Amino acid sequence: MSTLAQALLSAPIPIATMALLLRYGPSALVFLLAGVVAVLMPGRRGERALAVLRLLRAAAPRRGVRGSSRE
Repeated sequence: MSTLAQALLSAPIPIATMALLLRYGPSALVFLLAGVVAVLMPGRRGERALAVLRLLRAAAPRRGVRGSSRE
């Protein structure tokens, strides 16, 4: 069994649930969690959450304007 699987199995239920949600859940959950941490946590932890938000925004696919490609 991998080390990550052993760590998840030995972790308390809320921590294991959060780790699985962040890994396999929708990306909106990561955006929401990073935004809440960035707003509520002062100092270094908030700065890291803002960096995560910037990375996620840069990696997000661009959405086009509706109807512009049908002309």
